[in-house]
Amino acid sequence: MTSAPPSTASVVLSKGGAALVDLLVDTAELGITVTGPQMLFENLSLLTTLSPFEGSTVQRLEELAGCLEGTIHCGLIGIQQAEIKVAKHRAGATLQIGLGPASMYQSELVLRTRTAETFRALISRLLSSDPSRPFFAGLHAVPATGHLEHHHAPAGGGRHEGGTHHEGAGHGHP
Repeated sequence: MTSAPPSTASVVLSKGGAALVDLLVDTAELGITVTGPQMLFENLSLLTTLSPFEGSTVQRLEELAGCLEGTIHCGLIGIQQAEIKVAKHRAGATLQIGLGPASMYQSELVLRTRTAETFRALISRLLSSDPSRPFFAGLHAVPATGHLEHHHAPAGGGRHEGGTHHEGAGHGHP
């Protein structure tokens, strides 16, 4: 007798850790704990070895985005919807998933398929013209550019002179 696949998989993204999340999993829900949304990681971006000629077209990426939903959970801000969008560019398009505002020190993104299919089944159905052919699909944690926690005035609105600013004012962390 075969057992049912797990209902949820989980991953942790943090400084110095893995920055790639395998999406070819046999679950319809994925919990991704993110340390430093917008400070360490700007967003999650879909990476795949599939080309548009193999089925990974802009239209299919848009359909995939419509089949996904995400919520961001944070103790300071509460629960909010994750932005899931397809960014078009000259070379094609990229599916991107937001991680929430920079005021969160740590959050959890709960990503689900709206169709109740597993991520593996949904991605195989939408992005591959030959699902029996091996391919990779995962989410890459895009490193944030700049240093957000240093790009604002310190608490009290005064100008910060010398040293570094680590008081945590407005960061959502100690």
